[in-house]
Amino acid sequence: MADLAQIWSDVDTDMQLAVEAFKEEAQKMRAGSVNVDALKNVQVTAYGATMPLYQVATISAPSAATAVITPWDKGNVKNVADALQADLKGEVTPTVKDDAIYLNFPPLTQEKKEEYTKMLKDRSENFRQGLRDIRQTAKTKIEEMKKDGELPEDAMFKALEDLDETTKKFTEQINEVYEKKKELLLK
Repeated sequence: MADLAQIWSDVDTDMQLAVEAFKEEAQKMRAGSVNVDALKNVQVTAYGATMPLYQVATISAPSAATAVITPWDKGNVKNVADALQADLKGEVTPTVKDDAIYLNFPPLTQEKKEEYTKMLKDRSENFRQGLRDIRQTAKTKIEEMKKDGELPEDAMFKALEDLDETTKKFTEQINEVYEKKKELLLK
């Protein structure tokens, strides 16, 4: 039965990680205003290493359409601007002025909102498929335990029922994140 506890632990951990990863993906998608959290993990080369932006600069959003990044070391201004340019893929062009980098985000067009919504839907489906894969792996292990005589039949059916409930719970969490972000995108 110790194996069953390990299976549950693995399922819970893996599904929680999948939901968190989807939340991060959804958070990175711009929904009309500056998202400082999406910028903080942009990878910058500084001091001979690659590190997240928040470790080399202050990030602020003085307005809904503008972000200001102020590197602590003025020698990193170019590296930060280059990293932002690469990460934002030309959607926004960084402007360097007074040892700070300014990002002016244009309002999203209806076409861009629909494109982001479609990408979000595809990504959410990929994460739901990931949950189904985790479920299938656990189901196979539970059935093998029954086959090997380590688990009585009624316990196997109860475990499979619990597995379905757990999968449903995490799938609903992904759906919730999807619906909230979709609503923000289509405002």
